[in-house]
Amino acid sequence: MSKECRNGKLLQGKPFLKWVGGKTQLLEEIRKYYPFDEKTTKYAEPFIGGGAVLFDILKTY
Repeated sequence: MSKECRNGKLLQGKPFLKWVGGKTQLLEEIRKYYPFDEKTTKYAEPFIGGGAVLFDILKTY
């Protein structure tokens, strides 16, 4: 997920909270379970926390 600012720079979404138990450090391992065809139509995360996986999926797809 990205958005262009007035100055032309591209902003990337990233986790907005940091705490023990966050998934940012686990993303490399979690990515192994992403769809192989690099296409996803549904995503559900009941406990989003800081949103590390959500923002990674939005950036990837």
